[in-house]
Amino acid sequence: MSHIRSSTLSPGDLARVALKRLTELGLPPTPDNYAKFYNAIATIKSPSDKSNEELKTAYQVLFRVSDLLDGVSDTTEALLADLQRGGENMSQSLEALKTTEEGPNLQALLAEIIDSTGSVCETVVASHRDLQDLKTAMNKIQSDVAINRKTLEQDPLTGALNRPGLEHALNKEVKRARRAESPFSVAILDLHGHRQLTEQHGHLIGDRILLHFTNIARAALRESDQLVRYGQEEFLLMLPETDINGASYMVDRLKQVNAKTPFMHQQHRLDVHFCTGVAQLQQDENGHGMMLRADEAMRRAKTLGRDHIVLAD
Repeated sequence: MSHIRSSTLSPGDLARVALKRLTELGLPPTPDNYAKFYNAIATIKSPSDKSNEELKTAYQVLFRVSDLLDGVSDTTEALLADLQRGGENMSQSLEALKTTEEGPNLQALLAEIIDSTGSVCETVVASHRDLQDLKTAMNKIQSDVAINRKTLEQDPLTGALNRPGLEHALNKEVKRARRAESPFSVAILDLHGHRQLTEQHGHLIGDRILLHFTNIARAALRESDQLVRYGQEEFLLMLPETDINGASYMVDRLKQVNAKTPFMHQQHRLDVHFCTGVAQLQQDENGHGMMLRADEAMRRAKTLGRDHIVLAD
């Protein structure tokens, strides 16, 4: 079975690097903050899997977030320092005001209190403006990160999710299924005959066949389902709110659509069939356990011949 190359660092290593960077910047390890740094670091730490443009984007995200955090720190430190100075001046003036009874001294103390209060107000207004600008910039970065993460999690040929995208989406769907106490299934498809067609007609036609199959799968799936480029000739279907029988029905429907919509090359049909392994999430397993069972079922389906579906135990 062909697999897309994985990161040179384990997810645990990436998590430690991301948390360390958050600690160094004094940023709370919220899920959003952690996700930003984890995805950017994952891109940088596996350069052999990424294009120069993707690496450049990841570095830019880290640098921009770091610069903004430095700006927030400088602004808040300046605000606190000015407020502290203004507070000390007002406290001293108020203490002196309690003991003075002379008119000129009283006027001078009141004037000093007014000046200190005005200075504090100006500092607060300026700091509020700076923080609003920083908030706007952070919102822009969050939007950019979401777009860039979507790009990094897409297979460049088919536009389906890639293996890193699968990891993120699988965890989300498993948690959702647990919360809602609803079924969740996956189906792993191995395209039969694609390699031979590629050897016969060339890699360009092979790529076009994969893209054709991707479009067919998207047409057959529901809006809530997700399609993953699982390997060179393998796809994975994530089917929320679907038990194993419903997943088998979805695969049958995809087989029918695939049979009725062949890829045409020079007025000839180039048919691609697939074997499928299906598994439903069980109470005592995680998403990876479910995928391992689906993968094993797919291997058994391959031994039976093309178009077979095997349901995992």
